[in-house]
Amino acid sequence: MKKTKIHEGNSKKLYESEKENELIQEFKDDVIAGAGEKAVKIKGKGIINNQISAHLFKFLDSYNIPSHFIDQPSSREMVVKKLKMIPIEVIIRNVASGEMAKKFGIEEGKELECPIIEYYLKDEERQDPMINEDHIVAFGHATTEELKEIHRLSSKANAILKDFFRRRDLKLIDFTLEFGRYDRRIYVGDEISPETCRFVDLQTGKKIDRYILSKDVKAAEEIYTEIKERILGGLM
Repeated sequence: MKKTKIHEGNSKKLYESEKENELIQEFKDDVIAGAGEKAVKIKGKGIINNQISAHLFKFLDSYNIPSHFIDQPSSREMVVKKLKMIPIEVIIRNVASGEMAKKFGIEEGKELECPIIEYYLKDEERQDPMINEDHIVAFGHATTEELKEIHRLSSKANAILKDFFRRRDLKLIDFTLEFGRYDRRIYVGDEISPETCRFVDLQTGKKIDRYILSKDVKAAEEIYTEIKERILGGLM
């Protein structure tokens, strides 16, 4: 059962649970396209992201990629391990797109020779600046050994998820992972869903990400439903 709310972000709320080492993560319908932009609601988004995240966490766990997922007690709620979160966003890029393509003068949509793993400090006041592994260690956010494990898990998850989504006619452009500590191990936390992934629909060639979806709420409801059916309806 949910107890005190301890945090509310753009897409989720976190509550204490009856067990000291567990939390309840509740998914919201809100979506914010960018910094300073007003949130909009996409009906059913929270339910779909909860279902997709639970499915993908269990799928990755079958490949020995541990996550905070424990159980799914309701359509919007997920019981998770109480991780000590590392304040870093890890972005894994497979395709040159958006700001990255502009910044480095790379053709939009170009398949990268190898995936690029980037680290961003979770600090909204400073607009989540990109940092490198030396920064992370020097600032005390993680040890060298922890970073090696984060890099290994990120690379492995990318290889598995790229193939998983490709079989569902979705090209994984890039996605974000967050990590935390639990019982001296590194675990994947947060969520893995259309909230944290960007795709190209291989059937239509259209991009799918939360920035685009937030511009057309009605179309977004249909797209979220279709993505859910592809991901949850296909074979492993």
